[in-house]
Amino acid sequence: MTLTVISGIAAFALYTLASLIVFSQFKGKSQPSRQSILIPGSLALIAHGVSLWGIMVTPNGLHLGLFAVASTVGATCVLAVLISCLRRPFEWINAIAYPFAALTIPCMLWGSPSSNAQPLAHGLGAHVLFSILAYAVLAIAAAQAVMVRIQDHQLKEGHIRGIMRLFPPVQVMETMLFEAIWVGEALLTIAIASGFFYVDNLFAQHLVHKTVLTLIAWVVFAILLAGRYLRGWRGRTAIRFTLSGFAVLLVGFFGSQLVLEFILKR
Repeated sequence: MTLTVISGIAAFALYTLASLIVFSQFKGKSQPSRQSILIPGSLALIAHGVSLWGIMVTPNGLHLGLFAVASTVGATCVLAVLISCLRRPFEWINAIAYPFAALTIPCMLWGSPSSNAQPLAHGLGAHVLFSILAYAVLAIAAAQAVMVRIQDHQLKEGHIRGIMRLFPPVQVMETMLFEAIWVGEALLTIAIASGFFYVDNLFAQHLVHKTVLTLIAWVVFAILLAGRYLRGWRGRTAIRFTLSGFAVLLVGFFGSQLVLEFILKR
């Protein structure tokens, strides 16, 4: 086996171990141990990065297939969560980030159709980088929105149950949600701007769906942030906008890429 496959299998195993630790600790009534959650996740991320490098980086450019990009987003989510844990109680989201990153690895190693490498000259690399960062941060925001929805529902019932007892108060959760959205929207803005500067034709036939849906998602998040600043939007309104914007973004890239790679064979 090659180093790419070995490191990929190691990353999958470590993510699985880290996920089991997260779930087992959340079954208790005390706050989970930060080190026992973050250390195996950090080791998994290193192995994941080695495997991604072997899959994506070639002398002719980057392989940007559906599963390779999905795995890169998964690794970036884990990295963003690990960094966020340094200043916020974000350990809980590893219960989503670790399994997602793990599931993308077998798909990346054995499920990707052959695709041509894409040269990243003239700033295209910056566009790809900021696009992946934006997807990852907004994916974290979507997961946060789901948890806020569950927490809000339980509060209205007058009883916080299960692992939700270990989560920060709903006001803190909402603050963290909007912090993620602000960062994600800023990254998405840079990604869109760099695309207009460095991609030859963003409205070409094979890109028009991605471009239009990405712009729609940007508008959805912009309206949400404006509503938060001007009208104090929160709760279910914030959750609906967040999940709607991320759904459009998800379809914009992964839906279009699925059609191109597996149906049209481009």
